[in-house]
Amino acid sequence: MGMTLINCRNLVLGTGGPAGIYAASVYPQSQTGAHGLAFEAGATAHNLTESQFGLASLKFRWNLSGTYQQAIPHYFSTAADGSDEQPLLNGFFGDMGAQGTAVFLKGYEWPFDSRKIRGGGSSLIDLLVTRETAGRGRRVFLDFTRNPEGDRRTGPFSLDRLSPEARDYLGRSGALLDTPLERLKKMNAPAYELFLNNGIDLAREPLEIAVCAQHANGGIKANLWWESDVGRLFPVGEACGTHGVRRPGGSALNAGQVGSLRAALYISRRCGEAPLDVAEFASKAETQVLERLAAAERFLGRGEAGEAPMAGILAELRHGMSLHGGHIRSAGGVGGDATRAWTRLARLKEEAGVRRPEDLASAFKALDLGLTCAVILEAIREYLRQGGRSRGSFLVLDPGGEKPCPALEDLWHFSLETEESTVGRNILEVRYEGGARVSRRWVGIRPLPVEESWFETVWKEFLDDAVVP
Repeated sequence: MGMTLINCRNLVLGTGGPAGIYAASVYPQSQTGAHGLAFEAGATAHNLTESQFGLASLKFRWNLSGTYQQAIPHYFSTAADGSDEQPLLNGFFGDMGAQGTAVFLKGYEWPFDSRKIRGGGSSLIDLLVTRETAGRGRRVFLDFTRNPEGDRRTGPFSLDRLSPEARDYLGRSGALLDTPLERLKKMNAPAYELFLNNGIDLAREPLEIAVCAQHANGGIKANLWWESDVGRLFPVGEACGTHGVRRPGGSALNAGQVGSLRAALYISRRCGEAPLDVAEFASKAETQVLERLAAAERFLGRGEAGEAPMAGILAELRHGMSLHGGHIRSAGGVGGDATRAWTRLARLKEEAGVRRPEDLASAFKALDLGLTCAVILEAIREYLRQGGRSRGSFLVLDPGGEKPCPALEDLWHFSLETEESTVGRNILEVRYEGGARVSRRWVGIRPLPVEESWFETVWKEFLDDAVVP
């Protein structure tokens, strides 16, 4: 059994979002994130309450935006064993035209958005999917072989009943065709072939779906050069909390490519010292190395008997996070699961085990996921303690709010957050302090900079190495 140490002055953390903490996830299964590493190092995080969720397939992980929705497939649900098939959306929209238009709009309004629920908005669909899966224990599918099925109240489906926006789009795309499958193939044949190449023929079988986590909008706090408050630690991409509440498309470019370039520029210009002498490095790292080795010995000591506890605890963690820290939240649910998250982390340390040294990576990854989940839930708990309400890609249940749809149960009342509130005017920063302790600090939102610049002047500053401080 061995451990590899990397002696470096600068570390770029490009490990993606905390994908491994969700049961319902559209992140690639190979991606789990590594926020726990930064938390343990003492890095401050911010906006951890903010993520992006949306409809995705389960058998093969893929988000169902764009033409998958603009083709207007039929939504239906079944019991857990596949029996008792029922149309999902009937009874919640004004008529079949409004229902079909909402499905169409889900194509380019893909993320769940708390502002787009009222009045039969496209995000009411996400809410109905969640009500069916998480609330009633049923399964939801998309069927591309048939059009949405109306009833006596809604009347039959017809392309002529869609909104002018939806019908004109389909017309200009040459997709005023009889079935969703024909419309999908006409507008985007590769979208059909993608599933076919992954063992799913949309012409023969329905597609099981759920509302899944896809993007982390918050993460490790960084400065203008993407350096965290732990010196020489540079979080980039989804590991860095620069995406904003609603993650506009350009923010991903800024976080991933521009941020990485700025970090690289800063490191190359200002952080070029040679690594520490090997003996000095070994001395500084000794305590942490011995702690890791001791943990590794404990994991191996439990052997095969510890594999089932580890798998079970991780399943609990992911289920709890999707249920309480996903797109539907409540103060009671989040508070209870935040407390349980610390217990789960302790159980991973005390009960998890692996049979072989080669499997130790999975054990340490489990600890990373456990800590990540606990810190994020603490951030959400603090947001709700301060009166935070629905915003971005999550809905906070609020008995004093309004019902998003008359046909829904009273449980679904909610209120929208405002920019004038405490949480609207401030950013939540959190920092892990060891044990089960997380510090919380609300800081004012920085105003957008207003400055004039001139290309020749800025270019000269760059050439003179005056850009990087």
